[in-house]
Amino acid sequence: MNGELSIRPFVRVAHYYRFPIERNASESSRIGYCYAFHLVREGRGRISVPGESRTVKKGDLIFFPPSLRHSFYSDPAKPLATYNVYCELWADKPLRTDVHLVWNDADFHPAYLTSMRPDAGPDRLPLVQSLQHREALMTIFAEIVRHHQSEAAASEEIAASLLKAFVLELVQLARQPSYADRRIQAVIERIDREADARAREDQWLDMTGLRKSQFHQLFKQATGMPPKAYLTRAVMKRAAVSLTESGRSITDIASDLGYSSIHHFTRQFTQFYGTPPTEYRKRQNN
Repeated sequence: MNGELSIRPFVRVAHYYRFPIERNASESSRIGYCYAFHLVREGRGRISVPGESRTVKKGDLIFFPPSLRHSFYSDPAKPLATYNVYCELWADKPLRTDVHLVWNDADFHPAYLTSMRPDAGPDRLPLVQSLQHREALMTIFAEIVRHHQSEAAASEEIAASLLKAFVLELVQLARQPSYADRRIQAVIERIDREADARAREDQWLDMTGLRKSQFHQLFKQATGMPPKAYLTRAVMKRAAVSLTESGRSITDIASDLGYSSIHHFTRQFTQFYGTPPTEYRKRQNN
């Protein structure tokens, strides 16, 4: 895998962090000493680096290589909350410091800067990528944070091993043609964002400009399932959240999700979860 198997990850700092909206101004000139991964678990916002700005939401993984100036902006209505891992990837041994970040050039000390290999796969990961449909990777990332914070024996070694597996899989994903195809990613993001049962395949084909057979092949490579099955899962996940977190009627929820008939919604929900919506809500509330 072009040298990335030789990475030696060491975690400097790992924690769960809620970005206070009152700190939006002070988060506008961050400079890291080491590699930084941020997995958005709640809320939404915007991040920027020189020449690029991106919106981020739940399930997005943000990657900053060392010494890259970057900014965070947390949405006041839904503030960002992230799992954060600051680490070395190429050092022969961990730097004995927890210093991982400064907020202006005057405070930057090169002695804390980690080693880099800009031509290697891990150093060329995208700024933002969605892990919404890769729940195993999100779980591994949360476990890295948990083990780093644990005082149990071998916790640091476990965190480092999990981090290596996590980075290697990210590199592998980035090299898949379907993963790099922005047309497919745009459709996936639209399905996740809208979760509308009325969505039609011809709309996705118009978005991508691909033939139907080519679209199906690339989509399945990217998600592991056909487009219609992925849509159903997105709609059902949104339905489950609505049933659990709101007191709205099942009829209203079905309508919001694009169903013209509550019977169709109930039948599909029952097939997906193995229990009708009413019973599912009772179980979750209990």
